[in-house]
Amino acid sequence: MTTKEYAEYDRLTHEMELHFVALTLSFMGYCEDIIFGYDYPEIRHYCFHLYNDNYTRNIFSKLSYRIERLLNKTDQNLYPNLFDGFSNLLIYLKEPIVRENDEQYREENFEFWRKKVCLDPELTRSGSFLKYILQKKQ
Repeated sequence: MTTKEYAEYDRLTHEMELHFVALTLSFMGYCEDIIFGYDYPEIRHYCFHLYNDNYTRNIFSKLSYRIERLLNKTDQNLYPNLFDGFSNLLIYLKEPIVRENDEQYREENFEFWRKKVCLDPELTRSGSFLKYILQKKQ
């Protein structure tokens, strides 16, 4: 991204992370990395979790909507890399919404989290991650 695009990004997202702090600063950092052109394939699993968690679902949906609005405000000709970055992030953010009824997608994500939770005692004690251990395999 060019300096001009970074400046536009800063203008568009000024203090935005404060509105989405419940999604964790780590997750917001991953989102920012994707906007800046880095690849973080595991973000799709985090998006799945945040969308399917009772506490974070509404906030996650608001983030998705906000990124969509920022994409629509970004001039594709003036800021092509920024436009592409917002587009790439939006694909990840919309995936759990679009694939909500896809059983294979759900099982793949549950398996990813099941493995993570089993290896991390802190996650095991967290109510929002316990569902990945308790769900029966089909």
